[in-house]
Amino acid sequence: MHTTNLFFRGYRNHPERLALSGDGGDFTYRQAYGMANRIARRLRDGGFGPGDRFAVLSPNSSRAFLSMLGGMRAGVAWCNLNMKAALPDILHILAAGKCNLLFFDQSAAPMLAEIRKAVPTLREAVCIGGTDPSAPTLEAWLEGVDDAPLDFRIPEDTQGFQGATGGTTGRSKLTVGSNRFMLTSVMAWSTCLHFDEPPVNLAVAPITHAGGFIALGMGQFSGTTIMMGAPDVGHMIDLIEQRRVSVLFLPPTLIYMLLAHPKAASADFSSLRYLIAAASPFAPEKIVEAVNRLGPVVCQAYGQTESGFPTTFMSPHEMAQAVSDPAKRHLLLSCGRPTVTVEAMEVMDEEGRILGPGETGEVVLRGPTLMECYLDDETATAEIQKYGWHHTGDIGKRDEDGYFYITDRKRDLIISGGFNIFPFEVESALMKHPAVQDCAVIGVPDEKWGEAVKACVQLKPGMKAGAEELIEYAKSLIGSMKAPKSVDFVENLPRSPVGKVLKRELRVPYWEGKGRGVG
Repeated sequence: MHTTNLFFRGYRNHPERLALSGDGGDFTYRQAYGMANRIARRLRDGGFGPGDRFAVLSPNSSRAFLSMLGGMRAGVAWCNLNMKAALPDILHILAAGKCNLLFFDQSAAPMLAEIRKAVPTLREAVCIGGTDPSAPTLEAWLEGVDDAPLDFRIPEDTQGFQGATGGTTGRSKLTVGSNRFMLTSVMAWSTCLHFDEPPVNLAVAPITHAGGFIALGMGQFSGTTIMMGAPDVGHMIDLIEQRRVSVLFLPPTLIYMLLAHPKAASADFSSLRYLIAAASPFAPEKIVEAVNRLGPVVCQAYGQTESGFPTTFMSPHEMAQAVSDPAKRHLLLSCGRPTVTVEAMEVMDEEGRILGPGETGEVVLRGPTLMECYLDDETATAEIQKYGWHHTGDIGKRDEDGYFYITDRKRDLIISGGFNIFPFEVESALMKHPAVQDCAVIGVPDEKWGEAVKACVQLKPGMKAGAEELIEYAKSLIGSMKAPKSVDFVENLPRSPVGKVLKRELRVPYWEGKGRGVG
């Protein structure tokens, strides 16, 4: 079985239902099936297949998603690539990843000459939105190609995915995942999401990353995915009302922006069934606000490029119970329980010992959604697969009921005066302040303590708060040892193309010339 078989169950069950809409045009399941078959047939006739790699460089659009489906159906491995990434990062991902085929939007055309120069393995480029004189349009490229399905089975153990890691601490590593990795990741959504009628998914987050796995998962429900090329919060709220959106995946920072938007106070969110939060920690106070404003629709998922998505899930019912029941309020800090596609999920110490409930260590995994290796990096592969487990790099714990809690990234730990301070705990305290929209906590050099806690704070529009006020506020909640020693106010926190805070960019001015990035 293959990921595209799963998506096109929508064609078998509801061929005339709308599969894709929004930016890039409307396609029924019948039309989407035909287009994906044409793209796959054109690729197979052109000599592409298992062992080759393709990428899509485009904003969210129906045509970008169909290009992904067509490439996958031909047995070509999908290299995820974010349109918003910096050009040097895009060139690195394509060149180091030995990409052979590029589907690109006209808005990415200015990069094409540099890409061709930097990526010697690139054999073909196709313009899927607009026109570009140096490459054929999708229509011209597919001229005369039949839409009959291919009689070609794709082996599950061949490469189906090549992921670029978030790059929050440096240049992206490239992961190698099989077609089984893709299939089991997408199938996991069938055990997490439940519908009485075909859903409507609004794709705001990039479909080239986690948002794509959710969009691929919609086919098994015969759902419609509405593509949104740019994350405009006001327009997003309009679409939720107008198109009766039932599924929405957003990083927490966009959820905070949604809640703070003037339209949110009077908008009709009654169609929502699942607001899926992932990609970074979700402040408990914001969860409470979201549930109270949007209803019992908020859920959380956890995953990684290396481990697939979702590997854990916490349902709207569980989240709503945690909001309403003080005895369960601690669950708002949890990312949920492992999904059925996870063979085992544990917490491990530095010596490779599995820890018990309540003990803090590194979260480790086993299962069919794990990558096989980092491309051309045996050292990094060996490190992440120590002791026969996949090491997430996340510090956390599990409780007696099997819920997991991610307390921080291993590399973000602050050691001040010999004490371990987890930035997430400090961030959670500051997020309770009514003037704080978002924040990030880092360690900066300190002659006495080695590292001192610094908070970088983004205030809500129109709100005011001083540094001393926030420091005293944090002290009242978590004590003086963990509270920030200084506060910087920023207009916007630096983020990766998928919404993760780039703490390394916040650290650089303070650690420059120090020879190392920790105290």
